[in-house]
Amino acid sequence: MAKILLLSPPYIELYGNLKKAAGRYFPLGLGYIASYLRTYGHHNVEMYEPEAQGLSYDDIAAIIKRFMPDIIGITCSTPNFLRAVELARVCKRYADSKVVIGGVHVSAVPEFIMEEYSDCIDCIVIGEGEKTMLELANAYQDNSSIENINGIAYKNDNKVIRNENRPYIEDLDSIPFPARDLIPQDIFVPNMHNARYRNCSTILTSRGCPFNCSFCAARIVSGKKYRMHSAEYVLEEMQMLKRDYKARQLIITDDTFTLNHARLEKICRGMIDKKLDLAWFCFSQVTTVDRDILSLMKKAGCYSIGFGIESADEAILQKMGKPIAPEKAKETVRMANSLGIKTQAFYILGSYGETKEQMDRTIKFSQEVNATLAFYNMLVPFPGTKDFDYFFSTMPLKDIEWDKFVAVGKECVLKNSNVSSEQIKRLIGKANMLYYMHPLRLLNVLHHIKTVYEFSNYLQGGIALMRQISSWLQKKHVRQES
Repeated sequence: MAKILLLSPPYIELYGNLKKAAGRYFPLGLGYIASYLRTYGHHNVEMYEPEAQGLSYDDIAAIIKRFMPDIIGITCSTPNFLRAVELARVCKRYADSKVVIGGVHVSAVPEFIMEEYSDCIDCIVIGEGEKTMLELANAYQDNSSIENINGIAYKNDNKVIRNENRPYIEDLDSIPFPARDLIPQDIFVPNMHNARYRNCSTILTSRGCPFNCSFCAARIVSGKKYRMHSAEYVLEEMQMLKRDYKARQLIITDDTFTLNHARLEKICRGMIDKKLDLAWFCFSQVTTVDRDILSLMKKAGCYSIGFGIESADEAILQKMGKPIAPEKAKETVRMANSLGIKTQAFYILGSYGETKEQMDRTIKFSQEVNATLAFYNMLVPFPGTKDFDYFFSTMPLKDIEWDKFVAVGKECVLKNSNVSSEQIKRLIGKANMLYYMHPLRLLNVLHHIKTVYEFSNYLQGGIALMRQISSWLQKKHVRQES
């Protein structure tokens, strides 16, 4: 039985002025790995979310000295990758452990990371982590070779080795519920715009996305084939969250929860029949819902739904690989609005080849769509995406400032777009001002607030947004050298 420590690096500071509006979520990916290791390997696992738990590097050092793990697993995304490296170095300083790192960023560029950071990283997990981590734990425990383990990269004789990719797990129900018992759940809170109740849990019911958006990195880890937990598994997990963790609200984190209507209907009818009385939010695609399914979702507790609309320009949407028409987006959002569902529309500014005029049209179009909430994101070309290949193909990976890869951060990372990064930030600031300073939209937001907790979160989130808007609208003055 190996002793395994799982850690998540910090990220809140990356949001700048919006950090007070950002949620703190249980690390579901690590949670699944922990439960898989315990169930199928009977390994001894401890897991921490240091930022949410208020743990310093000294606290982590104390945990390492007490637990003396054989393996330390760290997850990361692109913006907090450098923080993950810093965390790995802390771990190496205090432990003679194998340090394994996984997540979407390292899965996109594993050879580069293994070459650059082998001083603190022993192995990279590429793609889904459950089976790979179990095989690694067993191999490290037995002091045996890892050369036949699929889905990893490592160094051997100063040479980077990347093994074959691991096939995706087809039977998702074989994965136990995430090991939420390893971290106190009451420290986690949703993003302020999604906070209806204090007791809120995240849940993932499917993996993989069949769409091919140029900006999306999710497929790097979960693949393009849509794989689902059964409706029975999902309902059992929901019941457990309500019973054991007193959940009153769920954030369903699937890329597109509404893809399979037969399963969706089973889940919704099960929630109604079991009287779960849970409020929930999910992401959808405007082409995958109709009035009947939206009505059923609302009856089952869906109070808010997010749609990725991205642009008002069909040519830009085609470049993005986004299979929707602007008019269809407007129609679907209006349909959900008419049913009393709080709608959230997401837009992206800065796609390659996009002009200022096209961005202005998207901003104007967003006002016609008239979702309850609109989110204007700077394009962030994550590694492994088509957009990354366009914007960063000529830049050495070691020169890229990964911590700036935040869609609603203070900085815009685009360097060679048609519109300057400073102008894109000002456009996003302007879009937010136009949208949220409209009195009817403010009234609409207030209409959807149902709890005191929700109101207080909107108030704090609104203040944070105004500060960020001010930052976006600020013009940079370049000092002239004499």
